[in-house]
Amino acid sequence: MKQIIINDKNLKETDMDREVVRVKALIFNSKGKILLAHNNNTYQLPGGHKEENETTDQCIIREIKEETGIDLEVTEGPFMSIVTYDHDYFGTGKKVLSSIYYYRFFSDEEPNIAEARYDELELETDFNLFYVNFATFDEFLQKNIDEGTMDKNIGREMLYVFSEYNDMFGGTE
Repeated sequence: MKQIIINDKNLKETDMDREVVRVKALIFNSKGKILLAHNNNTYQLPGGHKEENETTDQCIIREIKEETGIDLEVTEGPFMSIVTYDHDYFGTGKKVLSSIYYYRFFSDEEPNIAEARYDELELETDFNLFYVNFATFDEFLQKNIDEGTMDKNIGREMLYVFSEYNDMFGGTE
């Protein structure tokens, strides 16, 4: 697994107020498209926060089910992680060690909203799912970053994951 560490302020683990662990899924279908979520005025990969006493494998399965209604199995661990030592987590002034684990899945199962369980924020911000062609995923992201229709930090993270994924696997196969 490739690990990227972002620590612009040279913080130590002992400097951090808390730790946040999240998982995100790249879910590809056989047409070379990737499943995206849109809510809270931004695009993102399906996923979420790890709960106490939960492994990242258990978390990704739960989060995919909650957000897409799709049942998937983990057949391989995460292919990469991004660990960020954030000195001002989302403008809160808190120092947070944030780890995001990225998994890849291949499935032609369509999202099943009847099986999804959205949280309050997802319900309030019109959570929806759709597919984007992975071959032009970077163009899609850059256009939305440039137009201000997605969070720039999330967009940059996704562009980085896209680039690393292509370097590691050479596309959706």
